[in-house]
Amino acid sequence: MSSKDHDLLDKLFDVEKKAEALVADARTESDRRIAAAKERAEADFSAAYEAAVKEANSNKAAAVASTAAEYEKAISAFRGSIESTPVDEASFRASCDSALAGSAPSKK
Repeated sequence: MSSKDHDLLDKLFDVEKKAEALVADARTESDRRIAAAKERAEADFSAAYEAAVKEANSNKAAAVASTAAEYEKAISAFRGSIESTPVDEASFRASCDSALAGSAPSKK
């Protein structure tokens, strides 16, 4: 092998080493960028998740308060209706006496 061939092979090996270094650098940079993008994506997801949880909890609290207010209104109306219903003690006693005696109450 001549000196010229030897020089040519040395240059080719040098080019190959530089190419390997470039590929290694590119791989390192790619890994760094992927890791940074993953961190950003996870942070964005976390923030969006926390905001959704906060909104859901807020909506739940509002729904619970609204339902409690509706319940109080309905139960108050029911109690008012019960309290305003006249009590006919004589008819009640007659019905109880008839039931205890085993006969059906008579209608007037």
